[in-house]
Amino acid sequence: MTRSTLAALVVTVALASPAFAEPYLQAEPQHFELQGARRIRIEYPVGRMTLEGDDGTTVRVLVRVDCKDEDEDDCHDDARRIRIDHDVRGDTFVLEFTGIRKNSAGRHATVETHVLAPRALALTMNMGVGDADVDGFSGDLDLELGVGKLDVRAREADYRDAEAESGVGDASIETRSGHVRERGFISHSAHWSDGRGASFVRAHVGVGEANVELR
Repeated sequence: MTRSTLAALVVTVALASPAFAEPYLQAEPQHFELQGARRIRIEYPVGRMTLEGDDGTTVRVLVRVDCKDEDEDDCHDDARRIRIDHDVRGDTFVLEFTGIRKNSAGRHATVETHVLAPRALALTMNMGVGDADVDGFSGDLDLELGVGKLDVRAREADYRDAEAESGVGDASIETRSGHVRERGFISHSAHWSDGRGASFVRAHVGVGEANVELR
């Protein structure tokens, strides 16, 4: 078992049009070895998260902070608090983001994170508030978002069933054969179980939207 902690944001970059653009801070891309892990679990508090499955053999992470006001010192303070912890526990690679303040969004900074990982990994995500996009995986997907919007895209051929749920809000599943009807009044859910693949999708949002697209 290994554990590592690193400061995420070290580089300041100016956008193309200084008169109108907001500055941002961006970390050097980080690469982590899986060390035999077959599953990945991601803990993320608030912001925007993109999770992408590909043909790589490592977990790659890029974090960016967009500064929202004229006080760059406040933005730097927010950025310096962010840490990425990674840990291999048995067959699970755990990636945990800490130091992202829940009141950062719309205040001094908005945090955006892009994670790329091998597509065959089983993925568990626990996220607090924000928007999450999950695309390109073929393993089991167990995704939980407290408040916000969750969009999942995958190949229908890889999955046997899918479930989208929203406690307060909308839930939908779109497959190659059409749209799965939602059930519920305030809470909504949609379930599909006509697949021939080996994996499952569970997409749950407490308040907001849960959308699954199987292409």
